[in-house]
Amino acid sequence: MQKTTFSVTGMRCPNCENAVCRAARTLPGIKTAAADYRAGTLVLESGAAIDPDVLRTALEQGGYGLAGDDFHACRTNSVYLFIILLGVYMIARHMGWTAVFQSFPVLQGDTAGYLALFVIGLLTSVHCIAMCGGINLGQSVAAGGSVLYNLGRLAGYTLVGGLLGALGSVIAITLQVRGIVGLAAGVFMILMGVNLAGEFSALRRLTPRLPAPLARALAALRQHGPFAIGLANALMPCGPLQSMQLYAIASGGALQGALSMFFFCLGTIPLVLGFGLTAQFLKARWRSWMLQASGVLLVLFGLFMLQNNLALAGAALPGRSAGSGGLTATVEGDTQYLTTYLRFNGYDDVTFTAGIPVDWTIVAEPGTLNGCNGEIVLPTFGLQIPLQEGENHIRFTPETAGSYSYSCWMGMLRNTITVVEEP
Repeated sequence: MQKTTFSVTGMRCPNCENAVCRAARTLPGIKTAAADYRAGTLVLESGAAIDPDVLRTALEQGGYGLAGDDFHACRTNSVYLFIILLGVYMIARHMGWTAVFQSFPVLQGDTAGYLALFVIGLLTSVHCIAMCGGINLGQSVAAGGSVLYNLGRLAGYTLVGGLLGALGSVIAITLQVRGIVGLAAGVFMILMGVNLAGEFSALRRLTPRLPAPLARALAALRQHGPFAIGLANALMPCGPLQSMQLYAIASGGALQGALSMFFFCLGTIPLVLGFGLTAQFLKARWRSWMLQASGVLLVLFGLFMLQNNLALAGAALPGRSAGSGGLTATVEGDTQYLTTYLRFNGYDDVTFTAGIPVDWTIVAEPGTLNGCNGEIVLPTFGLQIPLQEGENHIRFTPETAGSYSYSCWMGMLRNTITVVEEP
Protein backbone atom coordinates (compact mmCIF):
# COMPACT_ATOMS: atom_id res chain seq x y z
CA MET A 1 0.00 0.00 0.00
CA GLN A 2 1.47 3.38 -1.00
CA LYS A 3 0.39 6.92 -0.20
CA THR A 4 0.70 9.72 -2.80
CA THR A 5 0.00 13.44 -2.40
CA PHE A 6 -1.21 15.54 -5.35
CA SER A 7 -1.67 19.31 -5.60
CA VAL A 8 -5.21 20.00 -6.84
CA THR A 9 -6.48 23.31 -8.22
CA GLY A 10 -10.05 24.56 -8.11
CA MET A 11 -11.02 23.44 -4.59
CA ARG A 12 -12.69 26.33 -2.76
CA CYS A 13 -14.86 24.83 -0.02
CA PRO A 14 -15.53 21.60 1.94
CA ASN A 15 -18.04 20.63 -0.72
CA CYS A 16 -15.17 20.71 -3.24
CA GLU A 17 -13.17 18.37 -1.00
CA ASN A 18 -15.98 15.82 -1.14
CA ALA A 19 -16.32 16.16 -4.92
CA VAL A 20 -12.57 15.64 -5.47
CA CYS A 21 -12.54 12.59 -3.21
CA ARG A 22 -15.52 11.08 -5.02
CA ALA A 23 -13.80 11.60 -8.37
CA ALA A 24 -10.58 10.00 -7.10
CA ARG A 25 -12.37 6.95 -5.72
CA THR A 26 -13.66 6.12 -9.19
CA LEU A 27 -10.09 5.14 -10.16
CA PRO A 28 -9.16 1.46 -9.82
CA GLY A 29 -7.01 0.50 -6.85
CA ILE A 30 -7.83 3.56 -4.68
CA LYS A 31 -8.33 2.56 -1.05
CA THR A 32 -8.69 5.94 0.66
CA ALA A 33 -8.88 9.57 -0.46
CA ALA A 34 -8.52 12.71 1.68
CA ALA A 35 -8.62 16.26 0.31
CA ASP A 36 -7.88 19.61 1.97
CA TYR A 37 -9.13 22.64 0.03
CA ARG A 38 -7.18 25.13 2.14
CA ALA A 39 -3.87 23.35 1.49
CA GLY A 40 -4.90 22.41 -2.06
CA THR A 41 -3.86 18.77 -1.57
CA LEU A 42 -5.30 15.34 -2.30
CA VAL A 43 -3.79 12.34 -0.48
CA LEU A 44 -4.52 8.97 -2.08
CA GLU A 45 -3.75 5.54 -0.68
CA SER A 46 -3.60 2.82 -3.31
CA GLY A 47 -2.23 -0.62 -4.02
CA ALA A 48 -0.37 0.49 -7.15
CA ALA A 49 1.11 3.61 -8.73
CA ILE A 50 -1.44 6.23 -9.82
CA ASP A 51 -1.31 7.56 -13.36
CA PRO A 52 -1.53 11.38 -13.10
CA ASP A 53 -3.16 11.60 -16.54
CA VAL A 54 -5.98 9.26 -15.48
CA LEU A 55 -6.47 11.22 -12.25
CA ARG A 56 -6.44 14.51 -14.18
CA THR A 57 -9.21 13.25 -16.48
CA ALA A 58 -11.35 12.20 -13.52
CA LEU A 59 -10.88 15.55 -11.77
CA GLU A 60 -11.57 17.69 -14.83
CA GLN A 61 -15.02 16.17 -15.19
CA GLY A 62 -15.91 17.92 -11.93
CA GLY A 63 -14.17 21.20 -12.73
CA TYR A 64 -10.86 20.56 -10.94
CA GLY A 65 -7.30 20.05 -12.12
CA LEU A 66 -3.76 19.16 -11.06
CA ALA A 67 -1.24 21.87 -10.17
CA GLY A 68 0.58 23.13 -13.22
CA ASP A 69 -2.36 22.59 -15.57
CA ASP A 70 -3.75 25.49 -17.57
CA PHE A 71 -7.28 24.46 -16.67
CA HIS A 72 -7.57 27.06 -13.90
CA ALA A 73 -4.79 29.40 -14.99
CA CYS A 74 -6.95 32.54 -14.96
CA ARG A 75 -6.61 33.81 -11.41
CA THR A 76 -5.74 37.37 -12.35
CA ASN A 77 -9.07 37.53 -14.19
CA SER A 78 -10.88 37.74 -10.86
CA VAL A 79 -8.82 40.80 -9.87
CA TYR A 80 -9.74 42.53 -13.12
CA LEU A 81 -13.38 41.51 -12.70
CA PHE A 82 -13.42 42.89 -9.16
CA ILE A 83 -12.06 46.26 -10.34
CA ILE A 84 -14.55 46.41 -13.22
CA LEU A 85 -17.58 45.55 -11.06
CA LEU A 86 -16.52 48.00 -8.35
CA GLY A 87 -16.14 50.72 -10.98
CA VAL A 88 -19.56 49.94 -12.46
CA TYR A 89 -21.13 50.10 -9.00
CA MET A 90 -19.50 53.47 -8.19
CA ILE A 91 -20.72 54.91 -11.50
CA ALA A 92 -24.23 53.50 -10.96
CA ARG A 93 -24.34 54.92 -7.43
CA HIS A 94 -23.19 58.35 -8.64
CA MET A 95 -25.87 58.34 -11.36
CA GLY A 96 -28.56 57.26 -8.88
CA TRP A 97 -29.26 53.95 -10.64
CA THR A 98 -28.81 51.94 -7.42
CA ALA A 99 -32.01 53.48 -6.03
CA VAL A 100 -33.90 50.45 -7.33
CA PHE A 101 -32.38 48.40 -4.50
CA GLN A 102 -33.96 50.76 -1.97
CA SER A 103 -37.43 50.96 -3.48
CA PHE A 104 -39.07 47.82 -2.18
CA PRO A 105 -42.33 48.19 -0.22
CA VAL A 106 -42.50 49.22 3.43
CA LEU A 107 -42.16 46.38 5.95
CA GLN A 108 -45.47 47.15 7.62
CA GLY A 109 -48.62 45.09 7.70
CA ASP A 110 -48.89 41.42 6.76
CA THR A 111 -49.49 41.70 2.99
CA ALA A 112 -47.08 44.57 2.32
CA GLY A 113 -44.46 43.10 4.64
CA TYR A 114 -44.42 39.66 3.04
CA LEU A 115 -44.39 41.16 -0.45
CA ALA A 116 -41.43 43.29 0.59
CA LEU A 117 -39.56 40.26 1.88
CA PHE A 118 -40.20 38.45 -1.41
CA VAL A 119 -38.79 41.43 -3.33
CA ILE A 120 -35.77 41.57 -1.00
CA GLY A 121 -35.21 37.89 -1.80
CA LEU A 122 -35.28 38.65 -5.52
CA LEU A 123 -32.79 41.49 -5.12
CA THR A 124 -30.37 39.50 -2.95
CA SER A 125 -30.54 36.23 -4.89
CA VAL A 126 -27.38 37.27 -6.75
CA HIS A 127 -25.67 37.11 -3.37
CA CYS A 128 -27.08 33.61 -2.83
CA ILE A 129 -25.42 32.54 -6.09
CA ALA A 130 -22.12 33.99 -4.91
CA MET A 131 -22.30 32.55 -1.38
CA CYS A 132 -23.58 29.07 -2.16
CA GLY A 133 -22.70 28.67 -5.83
CA GLY A 134 -20.37 25.72 -5.16
CA ILE A 135 -22.92 23.92 -3.02
CA ASN A 136 -25.64 24.57 -5.58
CA LEU A 137 -23.52 23.19 -8.42
CA GLY A 138 -22.65 20.13 -6.35
CA GLN A 139 -26.32 19.29 -5.87
CA SER A 140 -27.24 20.02 -9.49
CA VAL A 141 -25.29 17.09 -10.88
CA ALA A 142 -28.01 14.55 -10.05
CA ALA A 143 -31.32 14.67 -11.91
CA GLY A 144 -33.75 16.89 -10.03
CA GLY A 145 -31.04 17.74 -7.49
CA SER A 146 -31.35 21.51 -7.89
CA VAL A 147 -35.13 21.38 -7.37
CA LEU A 148 -34.77 19.24 -4.23
CA TYR A 149 -31.98 21.50 -2.95
CA ASN A 150 -34.18 24.60 -3.25
CA LEU A 151 -37.17 22.85 -1.67
CA GLY A 152 -34.88 21.98 1.22
CA ARG A 153 -33.79 25.61 1.48
CA LEU A 154 -37.41 26.74 1.59
CA ALA A 155 -38.24 24.24 4.33
CA GLY A 156 -35.10 25.08 6.32
CA TYR A 157 -35.60 28.85 6.13
CA THR A 158 -39.23 28.50 7.21
CA LEU A 159 -38.34 26.26 10.15
CA VAL A 160 -35.55 28.54 11.35
CA GLY A 161 -37.81 31.58 10.93
CA GLY A 162 -40.47 29.97 13.12
CA LEU A 163 -37.93 29.18 15.84
CA LEU A 164 -36.47 32.68 15.74
CA GLY A 165 -39.93 34.26 15.79
CA ALA A 166 -40.76 32.27 18.92
CA LEU A 167 -37.43 33.33 20.45
CA GLY A 168 -38.10 36.96 19.55
CA SER A 169 -41.29 36.95 21.61
CA VAL A 170 -39.06 36.47 24.66
CA ILE A 171 -35.91 38.52 23.93
CA ALA A 172 -35.05 41.73 22.07
CA ILE A 173 -32.17 42.35 19.63
CA THR A 174 -30.20 45.53 20.31
CA LEU A 175 -28.42 47.69 17.76
CA GLN A 176 -25.09 46.53 19.16
CA VAL A 177 -25.94 42.87 18.64
CA ARG A 178 -27.20 43.55 15.12
CA GLY A 179 -24.00 45.40 14.27
CA ILE A 180 -21.72 42.68 15.66
CA VAL A 181 -23.55 39.97 13.75
CA GLY A 182 -23.42 42.00 10.54
CA LEU A 183 -19.72 42.82 10.85
CA ALA A 184 -18.83 39.17 11.52
CA ALA A 185 -20.92 38.09 8.54
CA GLY A 186 -19.21 40.68 6.33
CA VAL A 187 -15.73 39.43 7.26
CA PHE A 188 -16.79 35.82 6.65
CA MET A 189 -18.27 36.74 3.26
CA ILE A 190 -15.02 38.40 2.17
CA LEU A 191 -12.94 35.38 3.17
CA MET A 192 -15.35 33.03 1.40
CA GLY A 193 -15.28 35.23 -1.69
CA VAL A 194 -11.47 35.23 -1.79
CA ASN A 195 -11.56 31.43 -1.57
CA LEU A 196 -14.19 31.09 -4.25
CA ALA A 197 -12.41 33.45 -6.63
CA GLY A 198 -9.22 31.44 -6.28
CA GLU A 199 -7.11 34.46 -5.33
CA PHE A 200 -4.52 34.67 -2.56
CA SER A 201 -4.55 30.99 -1.68
CA ALA A 202 -2.59 31.75 1.51
CA LEU A 203 -5.74 33.39 2.91
CA ARG A 204 -7.62 30.10 2.65
CA ARG A 205 -6.20 29.12 6.02
CA LEU A 206 -8.03 32.11 7.53
CA THR A 207 -11.37 30.81 6.32
CA PRO A 208 -13.17 29.48 9.40
CA ARG A 209 -14.03 25.82 9.42
CA LEU A 210 -17.18 24.49 11.00
CA PRO A 211 -16.75 22.86 14.42
CA ALA A 212 -16.03 19.14 14.08
CA PRO A 213 -19.41 17.96 15.49
CA LEU A 214 -21.33 20.25 13.11
CA ALA A 215 -19.12 19.24 10.17
CA ARG A 216 -19.83 15.56 10.90
CA ALA A 217 -23.55 16.29 11.12
CA LEU A 218 -23.49 18.03 7.73
CA ALA A 219 -21.50 15.16 6.24
CA ALA A 220 -24.20 12.79 7.47
CA LEU A 221 -26.84 15.04 5.91
CA ARG A 222 -25.12 14.84 2.53
CA GLN A 223 -25.81 11.13 2.45
CA HIS A 224 -29.53 11.97 2.46
CA GLY A 225 -29.31 13.98 -0.75
CA PRO A 226 -29.88 17.56 -1.98
CA PHE A 227 -33.00 18.17 0.09
CA ALA A 228 -31.06 17.64 3.32
CA ILE A 229 -28.27 19.96 2.10
CA GLY A 230 -30.90 22.60 1.39
CA LEU A 231 -32.20 22.25 4.93
CA ALA A 232 -28.72 22.85 6.34
CA ASN A 233 -28.32 25.90 4.09
CA ALA A 234 -30.54 27.85 6.48
CA LEU A 235 -27.65 27.80 8.99
CA MET A 236 -25.11 29.46 6.64
CA PRO A 237 -23.30 32.53 8.11
CA CYS A 238 -24.68 34.75 5.33
CA GLY A 239 -25.10 38.53 5.70
CA PRO A 240 -28.51 39.10 4.03
CA LEU A 241 -29.81 35.85 5.53
CA GLN A 242 -28.83 36.95 9.01
CA SER A 243 -30.45 40.34 8.44
CA MET A 244 -33.70 38.54 7.64
CA GLN A 245 -33.24 36.29 10.64
CA LEU A 246 -33.02 39.38 12.84
CA TYR A 247 -36.22 40.59 11.19
CA ALA A 248 -37.85 37.22 11.99
CA ILE A 249 -36.85 37.63 15.63
CA ALA A 250 -38.56 41.02 15.67
CA SER A 251 -41.68 39.74 13.88
CA GLY A 252 -43.51 38.99 17.12
CA GLY A 253 -44.20 35.25 17.01
CA ALA A 254 -43.43 31.83 15.55
CA LEU A 255 -45.99 32.03 12.71
CA GLN A 256 -44.92 35.52 11.66
CA GLY A 257 -41.24 34.53 11.76
CA ALA A 258 -41.86 31.40 9.69
CA LEU A 259 -43.85 33.32 7.06
CA SER A 260 -41.21 36.06 6.91
CA MET A 261 -38.41 33.61 6.13
CA PHE A 262 -40.66 31.62 3.77
CA PHE A 263 -41.38 34.62 1.54
CA PHE A 264 -37.78 35.82 1.65
CA CYS A 265 -36.49 32.41 0.55
CA LEU A 266 -39.22 32.16 -2.09
CA GLY A 267 -37.85 35.34 -3.65
CA THR A 268 -34.34 33.86 -3.91
CA ILE A 269 -35.44 30.64 -5.62
CA PRO A 270 -35.95 31.79 -9.26
CA LEU A 271 -32.33 32.84 -9.80
CA VAL A 272 -30.77 30.13 -7.61
CA LEU A 273 -32.82 27.41 -9.30
CA GLY A 274 -32.06 28.80 -12.75
CA PHE A 275 -28.35 28.87 -11.93
CA GLY A 276 -28.41 25.23 -10.84
CA LEU A 277 -30.41 24.03 -13.83
CA THR A 278 -28.25 25.95 -16.31
CA ALA A 279 -25.02 24.66 -14.77
CA GLN A 280 -25.97 21.07 -15.66
CA PHE A 281 -25.51 21.92 -19.35
CA LEU A 282 -22.23 23.81 -19.00
CA LYS A 283 -18.77 22.37 -19.36
CA ALA A 284 -16.66 22.09 -16.23
CA ARG A 285 -14.43 24.96 -17.40
CA TRP A 286 -17.40 27.33 -17.62
CA ARG A 287 -18.76 26.19 -14.25
CA SER A 288 -15.39 27.03 -12.73
CA TRP A 289 -15.48 30.49 -14.31
CA MET A 290 -18.99 31.04 -12.89
CA LEU A 291 -17.75 30.17 -9.40
CA GLN A 292 -14.81 32.53 -9.83
CA ALA A 293 -17.15 35.37 -10.81
CA SER A 294 -19.40 34.46 -7.87
CA GLY A 295 -16.43 34.80 -5.54
CA VAL A 296 -15.74 38.32 -6.79
CA LEU A 297 -19.40 39.26 -6.22
CA LEU A 298 -19.20 37.81 -2.73
CA VAL A 299 -16.17 39.96 -1.86
CA LEU A 300 -18.11 43.03 -3.03
CA PHE A 301 -21.15 42.04 -0.97
CA GLY A 302 -18.89 41.51 2.04
CA LEU A 303 -17.36 44.98 1.68
CA PHE A 304 -20.82 46.56 1.43
CA MET A 305 -21.93 44.51 4.44
CA LEU A 306 -19.02 45.86 6.48
CA GLN A 307 -19.73 49.42 5.34
CA ASN A 308 -23.42 49.21 6.18
CA ASN A 309 -22.89 47.70 9.63
CA LEU A 310 -20.16 50.20 10.49
CA ALA A 311 -22.77 52.86 9.71
CA LEU A 312 -25.18 51.16 12.11
CA ALA A 313 -22.43 51.31 14.72
CA GLY A 314 -22.17 55.07 14.22
CA ALA A 315 -18.92 55.18 12.24
CA ALA A 316 -18.62 58.16 9.89
CA LEU A 317 -18.34 56.72 6.37
CA PRO A 318 -18.41 58.15 2.83
CA GLY A 319 -21.39 57.60 0.59
CA ARG A 320 -24.16 59.86 1.79
CA SER A 321 -27.68 59.51 0.49
CA ALA A 322 -29.31 62.05 -1.78
CA GLY A 323 -30.71 64.85 0.32
CA SER A 324 -30.62 68.62 0.44
CA GLY A 325 -27.78 70.54 2.04
CA GLY A 326 -27.36 70.82 5.77
CA LEU A 327 -30.37 72.10 7.71
CA THR A 328 -30.00 73.82 11.09
CA ALA A 329 -32.47 73.63 13.96
CA THR A 330 -34.05 76.79 15.35
CA VAL A 331 -33.93 77.36 19.11
CA GLU A 332 -37.20 78.51 20.64
CA GLY A 333 -37.22 78.79 24.41
CA ASP A 334 -35.65 75.70 25.96
CA THR A 335 -36.12 73.47 22.85
CA GLN A 336 -34.67 73.41 19.35
CA TYR A 337 -36.98 72.55 16.46
CA LEU A 338 -36.25 71.21 12.98
CA THR A 339 -38.52 69.94 10.20
CA THR A 340 -37.18 67.84 7.31
CA TYR A 341 -38.91 65.96 4.52
CA LEU A 342 -38.24 62.29 3.86
CA ARG A 343 -36.99 61.28 0.40
CA PHE A 344 -37.36 57.83 -1.07
CA ASN A 345 -33.56 57.63 -1.41
CA GLY A 346 -32.36 59.29 1.75
CA TYR A 347 -32.33 61.83 4.53
CA ASP A 348 -30.75 65.26 5.14
CA ASP A 349 -27.62 66.48 6.89
CA VAL A 350 -28.80 68.28 10.01
CA THR A 351 -27.20 70.52 12.63
CA PHE A 352 -28.20 70.85 16.31
CA THR A 353 -26.84 72.73 19.31
CA ALA A 354 -25.32 70.80 22.21
CA GLY A 355 -27.14 70.73 25.53
CA ILE A 356 -30.58 71.76 24.21
CA PRO A 357 -33.43 69.20 23.82
CA VAL A 358 -34.28 68.44 20.18
CA ASP A 359 -37.74 68.12 18.63
CA TRP A 360 -37.00 66.90 15.11
CA THR A 361 -39.98 66.38 12.81
CA ILE A 362 -39.51 64.16 9.77
CA VAL A 363 -42.44 64.52 7.36
CA ALA A 364 -43.09 61.43 5.21
CA GLU A 365 -45.37 62.44 2.38
CA PRO A 366 -47.45 59.77 0.56
CA GLY A 367 -45.28 57.64 -1.71
CA THR A 368 -41.94 58.46 -0.06
CA LEU A 369 -41.77 55.59 2.43
CA ASN A 370 -40.13 52.33 1.33
CA GLY A 371 -38.56 49.30 2.89
CA CYS A 372 -35.17 50.96 3.16
CA ASN A 373 -35.85 54.47 4.48
CA GLY A 374 -38.84 53.43 6.61
CA GLU A 375 -36.81 52.99 9.79
CA ILE A 376 -34.18 55.46 10.99
CA VAL A 377 -31.27 54.58 13.28
CA LEU A 378 -29.33 57.09 15.42
CA PRO A 379 -26.73 54.78 17.00
CA THR A 380 -24.90 57.44 19.02
CA PHE A 381 -28.15 58.42 20.72
CA GLY A 382 -29.49 54.86 21.05
CA LEU A 383 -32.56 55.51 18.89
CA GLN A 384 -34.20 53.24 16.32
CA ILE A 385 -37.48 54.71 15.08
CA PRO A 386 -39.94 53.28 12.51
CA LEU A 387 -41.40 56.01 10.32
CA GLN A 388 -44.97 56.31 9.07
CA GLU A 389 -46.78 58.63 6.69
CA GLY A 390 -47.24 62.09 8.11
CA GLU A 391 -45.23 63.70 10.88
CA ASN A 392 -42.70 61.66 12.84
CA HIS A 393 -41.18 63.26 15.95
CA ILE A 394 -37.69 62.36 17.17
CA ARG A 395 -36.72 63.72 20.58
CA PHE A 396 -33.32 63.54 22.24
CA THR A 397 -30.69 65.82 23.77
CA PRO A 398 -27.24 65.98 22.14
CA GLU A 399 -24.72 66.56 24.92
CA THR A 400 -21.37 66.73 23.12
CA ALA A 401 -20.32 68.66 20.02
CA GLY A 402 -19.14 66.59 17.05
CA SER A 403 -20.27 64.81 13.89
CA TYR A 404 -22.39 61.69 14.22
CA SER A 405 -23.55 59.32 11.50
CA TYR A 406 -27.14 58.17 11.22
CA SER A 407 -28.68 55.82 8.71
CA CYS A 408 -31.58 53.63 7.66
CA TRP A 409 -32.06 50.30 9.43
CA MET A 410 -29.82 48.55 6.86
CA GLY A 411 -27.03 51.14 6.92
CA MET A 412 -27.43 51.84 3.19
CA LEU A 413 -28.75 55.42 3.43
CA ARG A 414 -26.31 57.46 5.51
CA ASN A 415 -26.11 61.10 6.52
CA THR A 416 -24.63 63.22 9.30
CA ILE A 417 -25.87 64.90 12.45
CA THR A 418 -23.58 67.80 13.35
CA VAL A 419 -23.71 69.04 16.95
CA VAL A 420 -22.18 72.46 17.67
CA GLU A 421 -21.50 74.28 20.93
CA GLU A 422 -24.07 76.82 22.07
CA PRO A 423 -23.02 80.34 21.00
